[in-house]
Amino acid sequence: MKASNSQIINVSVLHGNGTPNPHYREVLAGINDLKFWQEARDPETFLSLYQERPPDLALVDLDGASTFPDWLESLIARLPQTEVMVCSHSRDPDFLIRVMKLRAGGFIPLPLKREEFLGTLERFRAERAEKEKHHEPDDSQILVVTGSKGGVGTTAVATNLAVALAEIMPREVILVDLARPFPQVGQFLDLECRHPIKDLVESADNLDPMFLKKIVQKHKSNLDVLLNHPDYRLESPLVPDLSAMGKIFTALRSSYNWVVVDLGVWLDPFYARVLQEADQILLVTELALPDLQNSKIIKALFRDQNLDDHKVKVIVNRYTKNYALGLKDLENIFFQPVFYTLPSEYLPLIEAINQGEPLGEVAPRSNLWRRLRELAAELEAQRKPETAKHSAARPGLLRRVFL
Repeated sequence: MKASNSQIINVSVLHGNGTPNPHYREVLAGINDLKFWQEARDPETFLSLYQERPPDLALVDLDGASTFPDWLESLIARLPQTEVMVCSHSRDPDFLIRVMKLRAGGFIPLPLKREEFLGTLERFRAERAEKEKHHEPDDSQILVVTGSKGGVGTTAVATNLAVALAEIMPREVILVDLARPFPQVGQFLDLECRHPIKDLVESADNLDPMFLKKIVQKHKSNLDVLLNHPDYRLESPLVPDLSAMGKIFTALRSSYNWVVVDLGVWLDPFYARVLQEADQILLVTELALPDLQNSKIIKALFRDQNLDDHKVKVIVNRYTKNYALGLKDLENIFFQPVFYTLPSEYLPLIEAINQGEPLGEVAPRSNLWRRLRELAAELEAQRKPETAKHSAARPGLLRRVFL
């Protein structure tokens, strides 16, 4: 059966060394749903061919190049809708690292082999299908998890709750680590930060779902993760670029049902503005006097930011009824019932953290994991009604807050 035009992949080749290589046409000939579109010997000629419609896939042959070309980054930036893949015989680590740092689709080793290219093509098709699976912003929820003080369990709750949500909706949940100054989601999930949030900030003007999927990291729990580096340099700005972060949130809304943000407890203008972007805020606290005192300050901050009361949900972590203070003490501060309580199970949780595993992997029968799964199920059950109820209030918010 003949493929429709929307299924056909247009592939073009840029011979970066200036010498055409007929081997590309030979390898690509006869592949179903693929059209060898154009080829050129230099970047400017290549770009001039696509003033109206760019190719779906561009192969950039750098074979024979002794240095990394200065024009490559500009070429990629000028073709934001094209998947650009670098082809070369080179296996030099510095060369490969530079390819990885670019917003390129990947690296294809030469000589080009048909079977290997077919595998690359299948991955490209899958990514394009993922890109076309667009979420309406009003169907998505940004869930910000913050705490009444350091050590209250904010990252543990955010991380394991995100895993529990991903159990319900595989690959429809992303966990974003915005805790400062020590983001620790990577340690909790045994993930090395290969692409920090800074990589998205630097490309905020050219974000699309396909690029986003290349930057985020995949966890084995079917959770996507966007990590960050701790920043100990005193001269570095503590607040990320707010305009860029607004664009990132917009892209995340369009790609996931749930955007879970570990915001930590660092109170500053950036903290306040992320709260404004949230659809729901989980305030993690304990039943201790310092937590209650801090909760009063945080409640005042929420009021000053004109946050709707329906956004804020209080979570009591490490809850036991034997405390001198009770749930009523918190409810008197927030004028609403405590949303959820989580039991104190130190040993299985600390074992999970030390192993870099979700709690559900280390202690799947623990009461804490059971409660987190119940919390995830309740939040998902509320998501559709919540998004429908508040969608009318959201237009223009990103522009007002971040731009």
